[in-house]
Amino acid sequence: MTTSPLTFRSWLTLLTTFVILAVAFAFGIFALPPFYPFFVKTFHWNQANVTSGNAINLFLVGVLSPFVGTLVDRFTPKVVILGGTCLVALAFALLSTVHSLGQYFAFCVVLGLGTAAVSILPTSIIIGPYFSKRRGLAVGFINAGIGVGSYLAPKIETSRILQQGIPSTFLMLSASMAIPFVMTLFVVKNEHRKSPEVPTGRVPSAGELVRMPMFWIFGISLFFTAHAMIGIQQNLISYLNRSGVAATRAASVLALAQGAAALGKLVSGTLADRISARAGMVYSIVCVALGILALLNTAPGSDMIYWVALVFGQGYGGIFNASPTIAFEFFGTHRVGKALGLFYVFFGLGTASGGVLAGHIFDITHRWSGPFTLDLGIACAGLLVLVAGASQTRRVHAAARPALAS
Repeated sequence: MTTSPLTFRSWLTLLTTFVILAVAFAFGIFALPPFYPFFVKTFHWNQANVTSGNAINLFLVGVLSPFVGTLVDRFTPKVVILGGTCLVALAFALLSTVHSLGQYFAFCVVLGLGTAAVSILPTSIIIGPYFSKRRGLAVGFINAGIGVGSYLAPKIETSRILQQGIPSTFLMLSASMAIPFVMTLFVVKNEHRKSPEVPTGRVPSAGELVRMPMFWIFGISLFFTAHAMIGIQQNLISYLNRSGVAATRAASVLALAQGAAALGKLVSGTLADRISARAGMVYSIVCVALGILALLNTAPGSDMIYWVALVFGQGYGGIFNASPTIAFEFFGTHRVGKALGLFYVFFGLGTASGGVLAGHIFDITHRWSGPFTLDLGIACAGLLVLVAGASQTRRVHAAARPALAS
């Protein structure tokens, strides 16, 4: 296997994709939870209402992933990301004017369209060919940008909402999209770059992929884990607020969990390189389950809640690596967008359903122990599926990929 030397342009591209995920993507999917308590107080919406907005956003990120992958394969990742960044900026500007639930849902649709186009899918495809030896770690590094962005979002937003209100905060988020837009415009090449070790066999079609057992094993495990972790993440601030924790402290706990996700991405990426994508997933799911178990048994006002956030964040972050590392391990990096997008459907459906279901159960029971216990069971189910399907999800070496794909 031959590898291309890493150049300054390679590292600059890596940094740019990190910023895209830290600002455009992370703000796109993590900006709304800090607004939830203020929406409930200002507009008198219930918990299911406020979480439904981001559920729409996350649902679109998932179900549109095959379409985004097709656009990436046809028009290059750069074009897709530039368009997506503009849509995210527009969505935040529109959300600054929100006064009704219908407007909120409609503007979240725009946000979902933009977020889908600046997701891990196109950014992973940009850097995959550059880092053939340490691809899992490279994917983990740029995905760590999501952890950085999600750490900053609740702290910055909560402070600004308290000082300047909801409209000003959304406008600030909209303006911040200029950073990834300009970097993408001037740094990322508008081309399909082919990795030197791409297998000679073709990437499987959608019909061929859905007939592979590994697709369903990985996919179902992704769905369960994403559902469980988002059920916690989307409602953590609301849970802590209801338990008497101050808004700024609650935001700090969520920020720590989402910041710890950066380390989780690096660890799971390293495991994907040295062992397999499956090993990275197992590590991540175990951390998610342990984090939820600890949350159920820790007093919200105690300092131990920060350690809970640290453990949960490890798994929460690592699972974001799963789809690209699986796709690259089995099928290479060249024009793999549509196949990668199909894995993201499972991830997107899980993230879309987790937060809103937990919020709905809370609205009925007025207790968080019920939905959080359910999320723990769902995370364990995801781990069980992955362990039970071990023989179908072993690492596939480059020489074996053509046979698998044909």
